[in-house]
Amino acid sequence: MSEAANNESINICGVLVHARPDIISNVKTDLQAFEGLEVHDVTNDGRLVITIDLPDRSQMIETINQLNSVTGVISAAMVYQHTE
Repeated sequence: MSEAANNESINICGVLVHARPDIISNVKTDLQAFEGLEVHDVTNDGRLVITIDLPDRSQMIETINQLNSVTGVISAAMVYQHTE
């Protein structure tokens, strides 16, 4: 794939984040600071459904890895990925 075509690609992944329920609002705020990340749902027991939409796959992977270092995050797991 050419670099020009790669720059126009669409990369979206769905991620399930488990976090400490007692600080879930802080976790949500911290996650929303990530480029290309959108929080879609938050449950009372500490789960967040998010999507990450970035043009570069390596940037997306790095973002997922960084989620695990956010204070209060127990785990972050990609559950869906789509590229066009």
